[in-house]
Amino acid sequence: MKHTPILLLTLVAASAAAAPAAGLNYDRVEVGYLSNDALKGYSFGATAELGHSGVLVSGVYADVDGKGDIAGYGGYETGFGLAYKFNVGPGDLAVGFSYLQGQFGSGSGVAVAEQKGFGVQYRQAIGSSFEVLAGYQRVRTNIGALEVDGFGNIYAGVATSSVNVFNVGVRYNVTSNFDVTLGYTFQNLAAGGDTFAVSAGYSF
Repeated sequence: MKHTPILLLTLVAASAAAAPAAGLNYDRVEVGYLSNDALKGYSFGATAELGHSGVLVSGVYADVDGKGDIAGYGGYETGFGLAYKFNVGPGDLAVGFSYLQGQFGSGSGVAVAEQKGFGVQYRQAIGSSFEVLAGYQRVRTNIGALEVDGFGNIYAGVATSSVNVFNVGVRYNVTSNFDVTLGYTFQNLAAGGDTFAVSAGYSF
């Protein structure tokens, strides 16, 4: 599983180099920053449409630090997404699946978590410079923890939750290739809490 996002990012790059798509462009790489009640950190991601099929693949890697209950932990998140998009009125609607896995460590032990989501994402251009995005996902979060106290005792705990997640975003296309995107995700604390994200992207 550790190497899956690397393979997906390679596939994304190969697909993006194949041919430009009509309408909204989905061949894009980005660097960004995110913060919520549980985590903060920097991310790298890529998305591409496979040819002109409407099939979208994406991969993400994030270097994060814990907040709140997992303050003092540091680690990474890796994930991928697979979706199919089609035209709906003036924009595109994508229906798909996403998977995210995280591992965090500190001197007291290791915490692991994963999220699986099914949902929809709508994207529409507003004039030549702006785009709006909005989406919904049903997300299942599994959290496992391993902690070691000062006496060497090991405590393990797990938690599972399923929540509704809504997101909105706006993108400003500085040029035909470069953009800046702001996003906000509304989600329960069990899934990490409301998340603010900003990214700079390059479209092929």
